[in-house]
Parts: sequence; C-alpha cells; structure tokens
Amino acid sequence: MTGIYRVVVLIALIALALTCYLAGSQTGAVTFFVAGGLLETAFWFGLFRKSTNRTIN
Repeated sequence: MTGIYRVVVLIALIALALTCYLAGSQTGAVTFFVAGGLLETAFWFGLFRKSTNRTIN
C-alpha cells in the first residue's frame, strides 16, 4: 500500500469512528458505539502495522 493511500484510509477510518461515536452519543444507540470501537481498532492496527516492503541498506 502506498504511503498516500495508507494515510487517506487511516484518516477515513478515524473520521468514520468519530462519526459513529457522535451518532451514538446523540441517539444512545449502543450499535454506533460498537461500530466506532471497531473502526478505531482498525485505525490503530493500520497505524502501527509493520511494512513488509522495507529494505535495509
């Protein structure tokens, strides 16, 4: 995954997570909180994932 594409995906994940948290807090729906938690987890795993394309010189 290229650097720009990865950044765009991570920004989209955290934005969707925040949107779900906001919707859950306004409606009281637990489903939005769960979805937000899953999206945030995907964000953090994507942020700290090791790249396999690195070469050591």
